[in-house]
Order: sequence, then structure tokens, then C-alpha cells
Amino acid sequence: MSAKSNKNCFEPEVVLLYCQHCVGDGAEIAVQSQQACGFSVRPMMMPCSSKIEVPYILRILEQGADAVELVACPDGGCRFLVGSLRAEKRIDYIRKLLTQINFGAERVGISRGPGLSGEELLALAADRAEAVRNLGANPMKKGEHR
Repeated sequence: MSAKSNKNCFEPEVVLLYCQHCVGDGAEIAVQSQQACGFSVRPMMMPCSSKIEVPYILRILEQGADAVELVACPDGGCRFLVGSLRAEKRIDYIRKLLTQINFGAERVGISRGPGLSGEELLALAADRAEAVRNLGANPMKKGEHR
């Protein structure tokens, strides 16, 4: 099987980190019960996107996730005033690190939105999965070698 066809069959694992204040009522339940087609999603609700730290996201990748999508509040909509701005700066920093080591900046991303539904969260995870599909599996997965 060629490398190209391997990548077409690749089903990315996306960790979806989302702020509890940017989702609508019941969204976390809807996301957890959804079956994704062509990728797997592991949703994790957080108290605020500003609580995410660089080492935490890197650890998620190190443990084998193919991608991480952080969902934050819209500009000016964070209850902690600048929480989503801090999160954006941290994601930008991680993307630069991933570019430097040739792992692909597309492995991490940030989206913003108020009152998102479970379906909208799943769509954001699907977008991240599609962004990494051409990169193939995360080289940090156990048993994978660069």
C-alpha cells in the first residue's frame, strides 16, 4: 500500500478541549454521544480556555493524539476578560514549536464561538481532523518512529 493511500485511510484522533462557557446547554452530552465518521473525537470540557498550558497540550500530543482543537469564547466574551486571548497566544506558540520540529502546525488549532451546540463542536473537531489528514499519524504515538 502506498503512503498516499495510507493517509487516505488514516482516521485522526482529535482531542477537543472546550470552555464550559462557550457551549449551549447540553452540548457536552451531545458531543460525547456522537459517533464521528472518518475520525475519533475525545471531548474534554474545561472551566476556561485560559487554564490550558503549553505543556498540557504537548503532553496530549505526546500521548498519541493526532490533533488538538481548543474551543474558546469569542473576543470580548470571556468571563475572565482575557482568558481566550491567553489561550490563543499559547496555541500560536505551540504551532511555532511544531513547525520547528516538522510535526505540522496544523496539529493544533483554536476556534471561538458563543453558545455552540454539540453538532457545532463536532464540526470543529472534523475540521481539525481534515487539517491533519494529509500529515498522517502523529509521529509521537507509541510504537511510531520518525
